[in-house]
Amino acid sequence: MRFMISVFILTLPMDASAAVSEWVPFNSDGGHISIPVTVNGVETRALLDSGAAGNGISERFLARHESEYKRGQQVIVAGIAGKRKVRLINGLEIGMFGAEFDVDQMMPIRLRSADVLIGLGFFNNFILQIDYPNSQLRIVTHDSLKLKKLANVRMKKAAGSPQPIVKADMNGEAILWLTLDTGNNSGILIPRRSATRFDWLEKYGTTKSLVAGVTMITDVEKFNLPELTIGPMVLENVIVIVPGEGESTNVGKDVRAKTGTRLKQISSDGILGYDVLKHFVVTIDYKHSYLHLGVPAE
Repeated sequence: MRFMISVFILTLPMDASAAVSEWVPFNSDGGHISIPVTVNGVETRALLDSGAAGNGISERFLARHESEYKRGQQVIVAGIAGKRKVRLINGLEIGMFGAEFDVDQMMPIRLRSADVLIGLGFFNNFILQIDYPNSQLRIVTHDSLKLKKLANVRMKKAAGSPQPIVKADMNGEAILWLTLDTGNNSGILIPRRSATRFDWLEKYGTTKSLVAGVTMITDVEKFNLPELTIGPMVLENVIVIVPGEGESTNVGKDVRAKTGTRLKQISSDGILGYDVLKHFVVTIDYKHSYLHLGVPAE
């Protein structure tokens, strides 16, 4: 992927008394953000996933530490590829960013490279700054940084969902509102019907692949979109993924052509993930829906 940048900002101005955590190094193997944490004193790793409404704990960890938690109510977990019933987990203490957090109602999920999934509920309490190029992140309190004045990307809450969506221009052909998902390791994921509507599958050609979600694996097709614009950032040859023919996913609604139509409520048209975000320093105020994209200093 090649990209053109028109704004260069890494260090954002903060109050002298700002409550800011230290930079925490993270791994991004496979496009997932992974940080060191403790669970009830046991050292392990956590994935940060703003696309997840709640927090999760791996079934592997639960099997090894069965006496250290309690099971709660039964719920349905929905991933991009399906749904399943689970019983929530209570009574866990998570240590991260130099602090301890008592966490209940964690969803048992299938994780490969970590034992904890930290979702949107945690991020709402802070401003999150992810320096993807330098593989580090930190959290900042809301009263320490007023991101409203610095935001350079349109971000909103999706209709019927707590997850944030951002405005993206797809090659000048369509405007999409994409869920900002730090747990998704693709570039952009949209419904097949949306790509078909604009004839992108035929126009740009596709290759077949597989995507693994928290519930199952599904067939997909990929193509390269010539240009993507998000705020002041313009990227070229962006990877777009669509479900394979006949596959069903819980991703997105129909996209809207660039007609200028204004809707009071906007639903998500798809997902924006790691392969786009990895070029930037991403500063997000989830609570107030503000987003700044920048690049690190040379």
